[in-house]
Amino acid sequence: MLNNLNNKSDISKIYGANYFEPDVKFIKCSLSNDLYYYKCFIGDHTVEVEAGDCVYWISDNGEIAYLERGPSVIKSKNCATVIRGYMPENKSCEIKTMTTLPYINGCSTKQIFPAERLGDPTLQMLYMPPFTSEQAHHIHSTVRVVYVKSGQGYSIVGMEDKSVKEELYRGKVIVLEKMCPHHFVTENQPLTVVPLHVWSSVQGMEHDHPMFNGTHQIG
Repeated sequence: MLNNLNNKSDISKIYGANYFEPDVKFIKCSLSNDLYYYKCFIGDHTVEVEAGDCVYWISDNGEIAYLERGPSVIKSKNCATVIRGYMPENKSCEIKTMTTLPYINGCSTKQIFPAERLGDPTLQMLYMPPFTSEQAHHIHSTVRVVYVKSGQGYSIVGMEDKSVKEELYRGKVIVLEKMCPHHFVTENQPLTVVPLHVWSSVQGMEHDHPMFNGTHQIG
C-alpha cells in the first residue's frame, strides 16, 4: 500500500497525522482501536461535557489554558479536547511566560497541567528555538493533540523516502495518532506548541513526585 502513495495527504493519513487550519471547524474522535477515548473539537464549537468527563481548551487569544470537569458547557474557538473518565479539579493557567525545564537540542518545556498520577493526561508547552529539531524521529504510545501557539516550523511524518513536511504556524492544530513516526523542526523562526498528552507515562508515582524527592531525612 505504501508504494502507491503519491501525495502528502496520503502519506500523512497512512501514518496517522491530522492537520487542521486555523479557520477549519471539525470534530476528531478517537479511533475504534484506541485504548483511551477522546473527542477533539477544532474551531468554533459549543462543547457539552458530560459528568465523568473533562475538557482541556485554549482561550481565543491563545494565552490561557483551561481544564474543566463535567457536567459543563464551554465555548471554544481554537481547540477543545474532551477526555472520558477523568475528573480532576477545574483549573486555569496563563501561558504567557517562557518555558522552565530544559529539553534536548536547545529546546525547553513547561508543565501547564501536570499529570496527577502515572498515566493521567497532561498539558505541556514546548519551545523550539530557530534552527533546531525537538528530537530524533520518534513515536508515542498515545495520542497527542497539539495547538500551535506562536512562531513557525515544520512537522515531519513518515519513514525513509515516504515522509512528508507540513508547515506549522499560529492557530494550526495537529492530532498525531498513537505510533505516528514524526518530529518537529524549525528554520529561521522559533516555534511554541501546546501538546495535550491524552494519556501520559510520567509524574505522580507514590515515590517519584516533587514533594517526596525534595524531602531529605536528617535522622
